[in-house]
Amino acid sequence: MPKNPKAGPVVEPKHTVGFVLRLLQHTLRQAMDDALRKKGVELSFAAVVALFGLHLEPGVTGAKLARRAFVSAQTMNSVLRHLELDGLIDRRPHPDSRRADSWSLTEAGLVELERAHSVGTSVFNKMLTSFDADEVAAFTDYLRRCIHSLGGDDLGLPLELRSGSEARPAPRPRRVTASKTPASTARGT
Repeated sequence: MPKNPKAGPVVEPKHTVGFVLRLLQHTLRQAMDDALRKKGVELSFAAVVALFGLHLEPGVTGAKLARRAFVSAQTMNSVLRHLELDGLIDRRPHPDSRRADSWSLTEAGLVELERAHSVGTSVFNKMLTSFDADEVAAFTDYLRRCIHSLGGDDLGLPLELRSGSEARPAPRPRRVTASKTPASTARGT
């Protein structure tokens, strides 16, 4: 029987995880931008991510912030320059590199970050409304473990969620082992 040339490859659920994560990221960003605008917070999502990154790691370079915000170095440079012009961040020479700047929040930047944080909290609460506390902890742990499996770090996460934290350990997934069926045994698998 000939194969249907219009039929695509069989896609296993585990292979769609990346696409679902990308869709979630896109949807979350849109929801955040809309909520920020509705609450009168005149910051882009990238600017909020930059302020949050500077709050977690004062003195970080723009290049490192760009990697964590999933934007190009040029885009982050533009975001940082606007935040600096608005008086929300300060720039100093980086102590370890002549070519890099070291960025930190100003008091005004901290106030704006707190405003944006309250908006973000409402968006995140809405996103996770169908999860209970244990499911949120497990979901966060699964995502963090995916980051580590791919060789990333979790420095962009709040301290209590970083690896090695004893804040709220999530349950480990149960290992499901497939039993061999007579058909798979006959094929030698």
